[in-house]
Amino acid sequence: MTELCAAASQSRDEPMTATASRVQRWLLVEHRGAWGQPALPTGRIEPAVARSLARQARAADARLLLIRRPAGAAQAAGRWVYAVDSRPGGERITTRHVVEDAELCTLAPPYGSVPVDGRIGGWEPVDEPLYLVCTHGRHDRCCAIRGRPVALALAGRYPERTWECTHVGGDRFAANIVVLPEGFYLGRIEPAEAVHVVDDLAAGRLPARRMRGRSSLPLPVQAAQQFSREQTGRWGTDDLAPTMQVGAGPDAWSVRLAGPGGPDLEVTVRYDRAGGGMQWLTCDADQARTVPLFGLVSLRAL
Repeated sequence: MTELCAAASQSRDEPMTATASRVQRWLLVEHRGAWGQPALPTGRIEPAVARSLARQARAADARLLLIRRPAGAAQAAGRWVYAVDSRPGGERITTRHVVEDAELCTLAPPYGSVPVDGRIGGWEPVDEPLYLVCTHGRHDRCCAIRGRPVALALAGRYPERTWECTHVGGDRFAANIVVLPEGFYLGRIEPAEAVHVVDDLAAGRLPARRMRGRSSLPLPVQAAQQFSREQTGRWGTDDLAPTMQVGAGPDAWSVRLAGPGGPDLEVTVRYDRAGGGMQWLTCDADQARTVPLFGLVSLRAL
């Protein structure tokens, strides 16, 4: 393809509705230096350690990402590690500092554990959100080109909360930010708006035209929420929580949403597996592929 994937997606106004990768738990490991094509470069991490990290993440059903501070940020010895739970009602971030890489083999991420005196084993709670900006240029150049300026802009205001990260999904929507613990996916973020967007989120307002979805929710629920927000203007982070999802025919679902901003809603959405036509999904794709899209079938107040 002659046009980079993010520019092409934006120029055709491709919808971002319900495109957040499905992730309920995260394991984030600090790793300085360049990243390779895989998310976990065994050439820079001892192979046995890399295998152990992968096993721990699989056992916890967690997404393993490498993270690093944006260019120019102060660096400390060792590695910071985060275990994050994005499930609704169980949102939590915990962290620990690892001095020797051998410690990475016995992390025991505390998903679902009950804190004792505010701590869980060697893990400590984190009360502020984390902002992950995908800058994995070896996976797709748009992530680096568009992601790094956004990471720098966020780090200028929130240096302790901001991390660059490896691939999160949806390269063509770069720059992508994942806000934790909730797992909000934001796409097509520009450097000049990055701080404003996360400040709005902290104040309880979701950014219209930048929401991709929430990683801990099924795709039909992500779609139902987004269509409902667009129809009703209810963009509060605590509004339109799902209470039920049932099948409504082939590739269709009915979702009930509730929240303090207005009446409960029943939303029916349909998944069109080729609704977006044939498109080049990454900069280095070897062929065009079909793009699935969700569509709104009906929406009614209950």
